[in-house]
Amino acid sequence: MPATEQVTGKYRAHEGISLRDAPATVFQEDWQTYRKMVENNYLFHREAYDALHRTLAEEMKAPFRFLDLACGDASASVGALRGTAIAYYHGVDLSGPALDLARETLKVLPCPVTLEQRDFVDALRAGIDPYDVVWIGLSLHHFMAGQKLELMRRIRDIVGDTGTFLIYENASPGDETRDAWMARWDLQRPHWSAYTEDEWCTISDHVHANDYPETDTMWRVLGAAAGFGQMREIYVCPTDLFRLYAFRA
Repeated sequence: MPATEQVTGKYRAHEGISLRDAPATVFQEDWQTYRKMVENNYLFHREAYDALHRTLAEEMKAPFRFLDLACGDASASVGALRGTAIAYYHGVDLSGPALDLARETLKVLPCPVTLEQRDFVDALRAGIDPYDVVWIGLSLHHFMAGQKLELMRRIRDIVGDTGTFLIYENASPGDETRDAWMARWDLQRPHWSAYTEDEWCTISDHVHANDYPETDTMWRVLGAAAGFGQMREIYVCPTDLFRLYAFRA
């Protein structure tokens, strides 16, 4: 059976089940734990958002509307958006403390800003106005393949035939299994020197329980099944645990 039929068939088998909400993360409960990870660049946020900035600056010459799903404190997004043709920013996140920080951080952007405290899945279900760019950074991997497909179909409607959907997410090379990806995740421990053993265990336990990486091939299959005709790999992090993709009609 072709891969596209496998994932859409899997989705149809679960049509009667509501999409599960993204799990409450350790980051929502302890924002400082998340900030320590970002500040030490353990997930290569700097390189990923630099790649996002280059893409937006080079390809979005006309003023564009930007939807940031699971935006957090928006500090990384601000860096990616400064110096671009950003005309409107809309961030959605479940964490109130993160959005409080975002309100200050986003003041440097030369455009109107809307922040919405909400699960981004609920926001997508309710319907969102069209946007030129939709961005998700390290949040879509909390869903199974069929659920990712449902969300990507909704985003395909939001960006229409001329917009772009960009993600930085867990990804596997070749036909690597989830267990194999997790084994490579565990190898990072010696490099996370800023974390205590308890902090590392908290993060790692969350990843093992809630993260569902897709292979590079499956990300392409999901994009096609969601209605995107083009998909580009923009960045692969040094550990090859995460990749940045751009989807277009």
